[in-house]
Amino acid sequence: MTLPLPAVPRSGVVALAIAFAVFVAWRVLVAGVGAIAERGFPAGALNAGPAHVASNTESSLRARLAKNPGDALALLLLALELERRGNRDEAGAAMRTAARLAPADPQALLLIAGYFLRTGDEDAALSTLRRALDSAPAEVSTKIWPVFTAALVSGRHQQYFDAMARENAPWWAEFFRHACARAVPTNAVQTVFAVRVTAGLATVDERQCLVDRLQRNGQWTNAYVLWLNGLPPEQRRRVGYVFNGDFEAPLSNSGFDWRTPSQESAIVSVDPGDGVTGKRGLNVAFTSQRYGGPPVQQTLLLEPGTYQLEGKAKSGLEAWLGMQWGVYCLDTLGRATRQLLRSDPFTGTTRWREFRHPFAVPADCPAQLLRLELASPKQGAAGPTDVAIRLKGKLWFDDIRVRIVDERGPRR
Repeated sequence: MTLPLPAVPRSGVVALAIAFAVFVAWRVLVAGVGAIAERGFPAGALNAGPAHVASNTESSLRARLAKNPGDALALLLLALELERRGNRDEAGAAMRTAARLAPADPQALLLIAGYFLRTGDEDAALSTLRRALDSAPAEVSTKIWPVFTAALVSGRHQQYFDAMARENAPWWAEFFRHACARAVPTNAVQTVFAVRVTAGLATVDERQCLVDRLQRNGQWTNAYVLWLNGLPPEQRRRVGYVFNGDFEAPLSNSGFDWRTPSQESAIVSVDPGDGVTGKRGLNVAFTSQRYGGPPVQQTLLLEPGTYQLEGKAKSGLEAWLGMQWGVYCLDTLGRATRQLLRSDPFTGTTRWREFRHPFAVPADCPAQLLRLELASPKQGAAGPTDVAIRLKGKLWFDDIRVRIVDERGPRR
């Protein structure tokens, strides 16, 4: 490319470059999501430059380049000005040269990446964004993640992301969290996670994030298999319809294990105690604060059929209503809908006693929720979740399990 060169004051161009970068860099990446998703930059989403650029900018930049043909910043700004004027061929040549010469300046690299996105050169854009990330991840990461996520979901750059997954860059965990939470659909995230597993790099946090996302999406089987494969071998061998129902293992608050939402009204733990079958049982201690909702719950994956919830309990609870176990169908958004079972209430002071309650899972109930909740005085009603009631005392549970009675069960 031939660039004619008369001279220009350096300070004016530098000031323009800084103002220009601040003005448009954030817009580059927002518009880039559309470019990746639609294979083209949305019309009008990003101007080639701010409206206040003077008409003599092109000659000024060419003058600066006459003194220093390797001035990447001047080349970058010239390429944007040429693009604005519709001179695509020369703009492209100038931008490619600027990309080769550009220093590790994150704002300049964002502008270069934005140009490549607008012109459909996604490979060059992603490579430039990677340079920006490596130079200043804290400064540019939140701008880049949406573009990376859109590129990953598009399916056109799987090899690129597979290679990045194996490289295990310091910023990978942050990107994975973003993609895990926002990618639609999740197939590409599952694929790149499988690459991490094969390379021995997948972390507990990555697996838990993906399992939680799949559960939120109602992809119950995929979530269950992914969670199951992450369990230690000794726990995998002991999986039943209810996981860790003997409470011998710590509660992980993840996947299809017990979850204990944080609340002031109850403290949930697994502790040694008189009468427990093994070494530990479930101890739910109520602190006389206003009831804050079910203190412990677990997602189940039961096929249609007839089952029985079994276990044993000991009560030392001061409450009129008491607590009950409830089983509910979950819809595709993970919301509890139909009640399938509610146990007798646990209240007052009792010794250890066994309980058994049958229930049926219909065919249109792909996943279920087992939870300890405030007992309802109305037959067939769910336990209330927001009431002005205070509970004080403790409940103990052990050997919680679901046993199949008839796998044929109801089909509607």
